[in-house]
Amino acid sequence: MRQHWRRLLAALVISVVTTLGVAAVGSAPASAYGGVGSLDMWQVGLSFNCNNRALCGDELGGFWGWAQFTRDPATGDTDADAQLTGCFHSAPGVGAAGAQHFAVDAPGWIIQPGSAGPQTFFLTTGEMTFTGHGPPVTVPLTQDDGSLVTPANPLDTGIPAVPGHYSTTELLGFSAPGISANIQVAFKPAK
Repeated sequence: MRQHWRRLLAALVISVVTTLGVAAVGSAPASAYGGVGSLDMWQVGLSFNCNNRALCGDELGGFWGWAQFTRDPATGDTDADAQLTGCFHSAPGVGAAGAQHFAVDAPGWIIQPGSAGPQTFFLTTGEMTFTGHGPPVTVPLTQDDGSLVTPANPLDTGIPAVPGHYSTTELLGFSAPGISANIQVAFKPAK
């Protein structure tokens, strides 16, 4: 179970942190946030917490934030952005403790079967910027050099594309004291 939690957390951190603030490509910033109403828009709230040392080891804490996926139904152009903050409470000398901010800008995404079911968001291009400990670091979200360190392309976000509320049991396949995982997905079709 501990490996499953770590894999899910790592995938979500990589993709969404994970998985994020930029306007739609080729659109005015207002349209990226539904100002014009000509875009399909998914808004996602995320919350992941683990304070159970038996399942999360010495890397306790979590991350919280939001993501937005937009698609122009007329052209098929997509854009995604997200803002997340993580705070980890590692044991002394283990891992990076403290708050860290993650911003993701992903101008390309698709929906296909993945870790969140038959309709999962996958990123096809983009970058993630980490701030909070030392100077900001920006890394590509999607590469495919065959290594275990570099994310695959497309990158499975672990975020369902179906509107609804997803709880710990639905996301992780189990529940336990000290663990909470929640994703809320809302969808607004273009007018």
